[in-house]
Amino acid sequence: MPTAYLGPSGSFTEAALSGLKVPSGEAVPYPSVRQALDAVRRGAADAAVVPWENSVEGAVTASVDALAHTGDLCITGETLLHVQFALAVPQGGSLSSVRRVLTHPHAHAQCRTWIETRLPHADFVASASTAQAAREVGNSRTPGTAAIASPKTLTAYGLDVVAQDIGTRSDAVTRFVKVTRRNRRSSPTGADRSTLVVPLAGKVSDLHDVLLEFVRTSVPLTSVLSRPSGVGFGGYSFLLECEGHIDEPSVGSVVAALRRRNGHINFLGSYPRAISNSAPTRGETL
Repeated sequence: MPTAYLGPSGSFTEAALSGLKVPSGEAVPYPSVRQALDAVRRGAADAAVVPWENSVEGAVTASVDALAHTGDLCITGETLLHVQFALAVPQGGSLSSVRRVLTHPHAHAQCRTWIETRLPHADFVASASTAQAAREVGNSRTPGTAAIASPKTLTAYGLDVVAQDIGTRSDAVTRFVKVTRRNRRSSPTGADRSTLVVPLAGKVSDLHDVLLEFVRTSVPLTSVLSRPSGVGFGGYSFLLECEGHIDEPSVGSVVAALRRRNGHINFLGSYPRAISNSAPTRGETL
């Protein structure tokens, strides 16, 4: 059964497949994160790979929100990908003629300084992925439009690269996760990460007690992200990530204690952690 991923062909997510040991010939692109995850839900795909977090812009909220309240999917793996950005125009175009720039919002944010300096009057148009932006500009060939993506992807869609290395940080890294149905569970490796969602609705002050559970057990937190609960104003859910596996006594104790406090906690999985001090996979093809 194939693996779904955020496409189209040429996306950074496609480049991340190899880091999760997914052969490219066994992967199928989908136009959005939610559609890729839905393919797993309905049994059209065995797993889905989606962007999760960027070292410059933080969490990819489209992915977080699509998984935060699900009860049927879990994370089973992750990988890191070094990302580089270039800007390209239809053949015959020029940098000075650009009036509209298409790309993924995270890519745009990482290139904002360059855009504001070199293209201060250009409008930003959001795309579902950088590869989708390249495909749209390549297909339309509309004068004055440009796309931001990896250099290799831009040329693959017939565009002329007019600016290289336009990202704010040359060492930008994106984390991608592999998502499967709940019947999958990995064994502890000794270098794992666990992800869970704690809805606090109108009791955001209870976050203090939640964090104390991690202090009590000396479980290292690696991320705390708040997202609106969608129920009234001021209600939040918190995505918490920590080192360790739920089958380890310390992590299991934290999750059990939090569940006693809040029966609506959504445990999204324990899985092997991508080690950040190793050289991440370099992506030339979100």
